[in-house]
Amino acid sequence: MHADQACNEWMSEENLLSYERELLGFEKRTKFEAENPRPDAAYWDDEIIDWENRKAAYASQSITERKDIRSRYCMDHPELKQFNGYENEVIKNGTYQDLPGEKGDWVLVKKFRY
Repeated sequence: MHADQACNEWMSEENLLSYERELLGFEKRTKFEAENPRPDAAYWDDEIIDWENRKAAYASQSITERKDIRSRYCMDHPELKQFNGYENEVIKNGTYQDLPGEKGDWVLVKKFRY
């Protein structure tokens, strides 16, 4: 119990980074479908064709969302009887980008034994 609490306290001292990311195609289509339920009609019906065209147009737009990411996290390892604390230096120093090779690495920096 104390290890869990200590790890959570350590995690609360972390840096929080906000960044913008563009939604992927399937995310845009899923978002459109959630906001615009598919009409109950036959596939060849004009209402369905119009809905599919609006979904395609929506997915072709550039849509971004704001995300928050933390520079630290804890993971319980019961077989070792410890919580491991991981940190990402790229997030910590604010240079994180949601691009391949720009996300940094999670490194074990603390162990909280129980």
